[in-house]
Amino acid sequence: MNSKVSIKYVEWRDGRPRFKPGKGLQLLGYKARDLKHPDGRWLTQGEAVDWSNNFQKMREAQDQIAAGKGTQVGIAAGAVVITPVKPKGTYPVSQLAEDWLANPRLKLKSPKTLKDYRQKIEVIGKHDPDLWASEVSSLDYQICYGLYEELLEERGVSTAKGAMGALGRAIKWAMKRGKVKIPVNPARDLDMETPDPRARFITPQEFNMLVWAAEKKVKRIDAADMLYCGVWTGQRQADRLDLMRSAIRNGRFIVRQEKTGAIINPPVAKPYLDRIQEGYRRRELANVKSEYVHLNENTWERWNHYTYRAIFSEIRYEAAKKLKSCATIMEKDLRATAVTWLALAGATIPEICAITGHSLKTATEILKHYLAIHPEMATTAIGKLVDWVDSGAPIDLAV
Repeated sequence: MNSKVSIKYVEWRDGRPRFKPGKGLQLLGYKARDLKHPDGRWLTQGEAVDWSNNFQKMREAQDQIAAGKGTQVGIAAGAVVITPVKPKGTYPVSQLAEDWLANPRLKLKSPKTLKDYRQKIEVIGKHDPDLWASEVSSLDYQICYGLYEELLEERGVSTAKGAMGALGRAIKWAMKRGKVKIPVNPARDLDMETPDPRARFITPQEFNMLVWAAEKKVKRIDAADMLYCGVWTGQRQADRLDLMRSAIRNGRFIVRQEKTGAIINPPVAKPYLDRIQEGYRRRELANVKSEYVHLNENTWERWNHYTYRAIFSEIRYEAAKKLKSCATIMEKDLRATAVTWLALAGATIPEICAITGHSLKTATEILKHYLAIHPEMATTAIGKLVDWVDSGAPIDLAV
């Protein structure tokens, strides 16, 4: 028998089939067991497939039975047995997810953030439909930890942490609203693994190569302007593409960030301001008027996210032909690059946050991963200390 054959609800041990209920089925009272005939013979591979198909049909039939009514048909090794129905939950995990995603405070988040939360929590429904249909109050720490480990093994660190984090936040909200009455949140404090952070920022040489590729190879000076916008403002891509002309006044720009709602009002750096003004002149020559700072100059319309990302990929490809390290650059690295360049230039973390809109914690996390590989930061710090001492700063040598 092929021990690697994958059959739903069935696992193979030494070539022998065994019923393996998911966390949701365990909540309904199902337990793992060997799949044998009444006379003790193990099910063959084909019989195990038939058993799985019959079990799935039985589960579909159960879903149509009203909570607490009817009988439940169980199948064990091909034999039909009758077991009592465990009442379905009055507040299943699936309903919790919908209520949480629709709550007023969450609706204040950006559409992109809401979409991200939905994708994360729905991972649970796709992974274990039975748990998704189970009562929230029937969850416990062991079940949630088991679910996390299953997701960790099958979907990876990031997906597992994201899904269980969303479930934990949803249950916390439901507890505060009184929708579930449980003493502790079973999806919190799961000691989850943390994904390795992306430690990548663009060097000045790489940045210049990207700009060269944009202007000379891809022939998109408008995309090169967006590269400047990224490293000289440190804003997220969505906020950069949506940047309005009215946001720039008296040499500064004011932006309310879409994701966090943070308001920033830093000066516009001259290298970036020069690019903006050149873009406006090209627009005037084409007799185009627009309220946006940056336009797709092939259409003279506001940048479309998908079009911009496609052009960025083309720019990166061309740049990597000349400088191989450019192949690993991602568009989102422009924002982290702004943080790192500012730090290398001697800016403090609060000063950096005032420009990019990062939280103090996030900016610190970004910089933490560059300290060891970029000793220039330490060099800058020592230089500041030397300058401070040389300036005649008082030093108290009294014992």
